[in-house]
Amino acid sequence: MSTRFKPPGQCPVCGEWVPRGAAACDDCGACAKSGWSGDTHEDGLDLPEDEPFDYDAYVAREFGGENGHKLKIPHVNNTWRWIALILLIIIVLGELLSTFA
Repeated sequence: MSTRFKPPGQCPVCGEWVPRGAAACDDCGACAKSGWSGDTHEDGLDLPEDEPFDYDAYVAREFGGENGHKLKIPHVNNTWRWIALILLIIIVLGELLSTFA
């Protein structure tokens, strides 16, 4: 990367056009302060360091259990199923009777 880059011109990091008088590249954020380097433009963001990510440990920690989270569907009482079926039959019969009346 070139530290001598001065706009206007193509950004030496990402290749986007940097207009005259610009303090930094609008696309990647590289600037004269970072030496027009893509390596340092994220330094002030306080991002976590790259570390290996253990997906299985994450799932166990977030959802519990050895094998991760198993979807738990609340038990639907059979009474409510019968009530829903009876209401559906009443609605259908009501519609049929209203069409013949």
